This record gives sequence, structure tokens and C-alpha cells, in this order.
Amino acid sequence: MLKSLQINNYLLIDNLEINFNSGFSVITGETGAGKSIMLDAISLLLGKRADTDVLSDKSRKCVIEASFVLNEDKFKNDFLKNDLDFEKSTIIRREILSEGKSRAFINDTPVTLAVLKSIGDKIIDIHSQHENLNLSLMQFRTQIIDIAAGTKEMSEQFVEKYNNLNKLEAEIAKLKTQIANNTNEKEFSKFQIEQIEQAKINDENELEELEEKASFLENAVEIKENLYASINLARDVEFSAEERLKEIKNLLSKLSQKHKPAESLVDRLDSILIEFKDIYSQIESDLYKAEINPELLEEINARIDLINGLLQKHKLANISELKNKYLELINFINSSDSLEQELEEKEKEFKKLKAETIEFAENLSAKRQKVFSKVEKEITELLVNLGIKHANFIVENIKDNKLSLHGFDNINFLFSANKAVAPQAIEKIASGGEFSRLMLALKSQTAHAAAVPTIIFDEIDTGVSGEIANRMGKIMLDLGNSFQVIGITHLPQVAALGTTHYKIYKQSDDKRTYTKVKMLNHEERITEIASIMSGEKLTSQAIDNARILLEN
Repeated sequence: MLKSLQINNYLLIDNLEINFNSGFSVITGETGAGKSIMLDAISLLLGKRADTDVLSDKSRKCVIEASFVLNEDKFKNDFLKNDLDFEKSTIIRREILSEGKSRAFINDTPVTLAVLKSIGDKIIDIHSQHENLNLSLMQFRTQIIDIAAGTKEMSEQFVEKYNNLNKLEAEIAKLKTQIANNTNEKEFSKFQIEQIEQAKINDENELEELEEKASFLENAVEIKENLYASINLARDVEFSAEERLKEIKNLLSKLSQKHKPAESLVDRLDSILIEFKDIYSQIESDLYKAEINPELLEEINARIDLINGLLQKHKLANISELKNKYLELINFINSSDSLEQELEEKEKEFKKLKAETIEFAENLSAKRQKVFSKVEKEITELLVNLGIKHANFIVENIKDNKLSLHGFDNINFLFSANKAVAPQAIEKIASGGEFSRLMLALKSQTAHAAAVPTIIFDEIDTGVSGEIANRMGKIMLDLGNSFQVIGITHLPQVAALGTTHYKIYKQSDDKRTYTKVKMLNHEERITEIASIMSGEKLTSQAIDNARILLEN
């Protein structure tokens, strides 16, 4: 139940405080006095989005705060589910800062708008002036039936399953597109892998080694001639380098006995002789290897062309990069294969989830169907009581084979106010006054099932008058025995039935105009109801009529 409401710096409201009572309360006031502004402020407490345009004074923040008395059995789980400590006396606060930011709190704990809305929707049910239009919406009609059937939670579970099913279907479609796009690339990658594997390149230095061998073979004749000449020079009988070095060594050895520095020269000559012999052996070896082999050269050049061709094809600099490219191609093939495996798994998951969702939708539809006749009977009786003597209200369900957010159900409300007139869609046939009565009948019928502690009716009595207005007021008064009901009205018949009466009015000073609210005593109620009936000029007759309304 709503205990109090405080609004600061919101449009025409500078500072407003209201304490509410249980039962049926009414709010009256001239058009433009600020009734809609107060409702909008309450809507902000329930999670409606806000902007800085609502700030009357841009230099300070707007604060809307309400205190509620909540039933622990009904609300504790909702609080715990959102990591909130439940308190029987709960305070909800909304702040709109001058820089445009908005903050929400439940019992001083910051919460998101989503959390605020999920809890707020279960605390207050607001019927706005424009909600009559909701009768044309499938979602609204389905909600009415779900409330009556006790399947609201089941319906929410179905929506979750349905959304998951659509999400999974989208993922499957995306995977199929990826796989289709990869198919040609995958085959080409396999071809590239096969080419690289056939090349059998193991050594990263192979290309350099091959090019060196090719160069050797290409210049074999010249190399062989020079090597052979070098050997001949080394072997020359008359001018043998080795023999000359040995002679020098012998001379220096003899000299070392008389000239000590000659000893080191002898040692150096020994080293030179050893190195000379080694060079000679290397030349002999190279001469042996320096064969003229056109077939081998052709074979090596072919190998070089193969490797260079692969490098050029993939725009690579060396064999190391080619090996990395090979690994990339392998990884792509593997990832493509994993996509196909993932697709197979998701298709199995989709098939299972779809079967579960279909079964769930069928059960949901069956439970909804069970309350159709009950809803039809109760709504029709209420409409007759509200002055539509020949009312005929029908719940129609055109079931669809294709799943939607509402399962297999397409629920329509058909209505006729006259004999011999076939029921038609409400939005096509109902007048403004009939719309109002239909909405009150539906709200009254579902109130106990929904069990929202506070119900606010914003001019739900639009389009009616006289006895019908009185009957609508009595329905709201009766609802007030079970719930806290707040009715905003322009009708004296309804206003007179309230157990508590508030008046919203404007007050101006030198600077600006403010919206104010006050709880009326008995005499003030008489004056207010009389002014509703007669306008600004109060007549004695209007005052007398107001007294009669309040006494009855």
C-alpha cells in the first residue's frame, strides 16, 4: 500500500507531500491543475525514463520519494531475487540530476531501472487515460487472460523460452552463412596445403643451400680449372712453395743457434706449413667435387623454382614464413570443421528446445482456454451492472500453428452492446463510454488475481455520467475493500464515494505558479463536489446536491 508521496522540483510541483489511506481515495481538481503531473511522477518511481526537462529549477535535482507498506509473503522473494533486503516499510526514491543523470534507490540501495520496474509493476497498477487503447493490443488482451488464469508467471517463462529459441535460430543461421562462405575457401586451402606438403620442405635454410649448390654447378668448369691450376703450382718441381718454405725453415733453424729471434720465425713457418698442407688437401677435395653435372643442376634449379613459386604465390619472404602460412591454413581447416560440429550441436539443441517450447505453449494455451467462459460471464455481468443491458462479451482465440510471443494463441475480445448485433472487435464497435466501462470491468475482474496492492484509475469514468458514474464509483469502492484504490475523477458521483478526498489545485505568487494538494474535510468536500457540479459560481442547489451525494 502507498503510504506517502513526496515530490520536489518536478515541473509545476516545487514541494508536495501527500499521506494516503487505505480503501478508496479520490483526487479531484480542475483540468491543468497538475493531476497528470503527479501521475507522471509516480510513473518515474515505477521505472519510467526521465529527462532534465522535468526540472523546474535546473540548478537543483528533482527528488520523488514514496513509502509503501508491503506484504512480506508476496514481495520478499522479489527483493531477494534482486539482491535487496526486504523491509515491510519500503521506501522507493528517484533522483533526476541537473546534468541529466537519473538514479533510483530501494531502501537506499541503488537499483537499475529494470529492477525498479520489475518491483514497481507489482506494487502499483496505474490505469492511464490512454490505456483504453490497449484493448486493441494483443499483448494487453493476453495479459488479462493470463492474470485471470493464473498463468502470468508461466507466460513469462514461455517468452523466455521463445526468445532463447529465436536467439538459437539466429545463431544457427549465422553459422550456416559462415560455413557457406568458408566452403570454397576451405577447398582452396586444402589445395594449398597439399601443394606445400608435396614440396616436403623441412629445412628453413634449404633455399640458400640450393642456391649455393646451383651457383657451384653453374661455375664448375671455371672452378675446376682454377683449382687444378692451384694444385699444379703447389706441385711444381722447380718452384714448389712447400719445398721453398722447408728450405727457409732449415736456414732459420741453423741461424737460431746464433740468433735467438729466429726461433719464433721457425715456429711460425711450422704453422704456415701445416696450414699450407690443409689448404692443399681442401683444394684436392674441392677439385674432386667440382664435377660437371647438368642433370643435377637442372634438378636443383627445379627445386629452387618450386620453392620460390610457393613463396611468390603466398607473397612470402622465406621458408619460415611459408611454414607459418601452412599452420594458418591447417588452423582454418580445423576451425571450419569445428564450425560444422558446432552447427550440428546447435541444431540438435534447437530441435530439443523447440519441442519443449511447443509443449510448453500447448499447456499454456490449454490453461488459458479454461478461463475463457468464466471471464466472458463475469465481464458480461459487470457490463450489465454498468448499464449495458444487452452486453455480450466474447473471448475469441484464433490459434496459430506458428509460435509467437503469445504462444499459439491470438486472443481477441469481441463485444456487442445491442441485441441482434454480432459481437465484433472492441476497437471497432465500442463507444468512449463503453470503452471506459469495459476497462473498469476487466480491471475489476483481474484485480484479485493480480493482487497488486495499489490501483490508480486516471479518469476511467470518462464518457459516462449519472447513475452509470455512480455504479462505476461503487465498483471502485468495492475494490477498495480489498486493495488501496485511488481514483482521479471529474465526476461528482464518483468523488462522493471516496473514503478519502484530495484536491489538486494551482497557487501563484509573484514569481511562478505551483501545484498543491490537500486532503479535504467533510465541509471542504461538499464545496469541492458542488463546484464540480456547478462550476466556479456555487449555487445553493449544488451544495445541497453535494450533501445528498455524500450522505448516500
